[in-house]
Amino acid sequence: MLLNVKKGLLALTLLTAVISCKKNTIDYQNGGVDESKVYQKPITYDQILLVSNLEKITLILEDLYKEKKNLKLVNAAIYAKAYTDESVLLKDLINPMHSILPGNKKFAELCSKWNVSLQDFSEAFWKAARVKNDTELLDFLNFVQNKPLPLQNLNDSQLGEKYQDQNGEVSIYFPYSAEFDISASGDNYGPVASLVAASAEADEALGFQPYYSGGALVDYRPVVVNDDYVFSHPTHIVGVNGIEPYQTQDAALNPPTVTTPPNVNRVYVGDAICRTQYDRLISFTGNGGGSEIAYCRVSGYLKLVGHQITEFEDKTSVKFERGTIRKKQWLRVYAVWDADWVVDNKEQVFAIYEDDNNSEITFTGSLSTTVKVVAGTTIDGSIDYQIKRSSQDDIIKQLKISRVSYFAGALRNQGWGFSNDKSFLPASATHGWPYYDAVPVGGANVGWSWPYDGY
Repeated sequence: MLLNVKKGLLALTLLTAVISCKKNTIDYQNGGVDESKVYQKPITYDQILLVSNLEKITLILEDLYKEKKNLKLVNAAIYAKAYTDESVLLKDLINPMHSILPGNKKFAELCSKWNVSLQDFSEAFWKAARVKNDTELLDFLNFVQNKPLPLQNLNDSQLGEKYQDQNGEVSIYFPYSAEFDISASGDNYGPVASLVAASAEADEALGFQPYYSGGALVDYRPVVVNDDYVFSHPTHIVGVNGIEPYQTQDAALNPPTVTTPPNVNRVYVGDAICRTQYDRLISFTGNGGGSEIAYCRVSGYLKLVGHQITEFEDKTSVKFERGTIRKKQWLRVYAVWDADWVVDNKEQVFAIYEDDNNSEITFTGSLSTTVKVVAGTTIDGSIDYQIKRSSQDDIIKQLKISRVSYFAGALRNQGWGFSNDKSFLPASATHGWPYYDAVPVGGANVGWSWPYDGY
């Protein structure tokens, strides 16, 4: 109870501090920002505390980026793709001892090519942070650099309780980084980057663009930052982007080749496309950056009569970067949707949603299939499903389809034409697998191809 009272009082103090914070405070009403593109502002103690610290971190980066070696180091970390979605976690930049970056081959190559050092950046960052003489900021950075290490590794044992609701991890996000990728350049690489602090869930905010004179960065000037701006100007967004490490630090961009056993009808999510930005450009909640589209399968095959399905059988998460979405590009996925769609599994559901960490959607319906009775025997019957998932968007797709219909139409035009991909098809095939729902022009927001092996 006492902690909640303290949080309430501190929230008012922090809100005042955020409003009066120096030039980087985002003034939505007076900064020329379109209010309709600002969807959520910090209102709770934890949100206000987080945003306040994000703005302070952004100010530190402004100071550090005056020396281009520091900006080069951050770009090296992002171009190395140690994490998904063109981002890197701050903790990996300021805590080299526990960072995953030194183990990333491309990061090491870029650091050597650009003559930069993670240790040097970390030391410069902490020096700039301590100069601020801000206990609140230093406490937060101590928490950030040690997350998710055990609590006893923190300098202050109370930090875990103080920031217990700060579930996201601070990241630096470089949207459309591929548009500015000159990672092959040598020591003459001279990057620039505007800076934005995630002070709201928004697609537009006030950021700060570097101004150079005589080759030196002398000032940051306010500028309205939106999707068009970051597409044409390199920009770093300090926020909580909800990123994850790749399964391997030097993950291959193409999926592995798969071999299907004989007499098996294995069905895949083949190619995938997303044509709208489901997540915010700027975020402090973990729902920012690109879009995480989940392609799923609902099956009641051999489930007990009278039971309800509450989980998907299979889920394939496809992470679309904002550039891929903006350019309406297809991604080759080839993830298994059903390892073997057997004859007795009469109906299934192809489900799609955008994965978030807030709000909730529910997939509901019933399927005709082969189900079990208590004695262990099987009968033809139906079974209901009710599957809940976290998403702030509507259900994208809930397509119930019979096995007969799928295989009868698997090679037919679904109204959106065909891909060039002839995987699993005979050499004599005149076209690839058909698209479902979307092509680069026209169609739904999310589409896919739906091939199978066993033709």
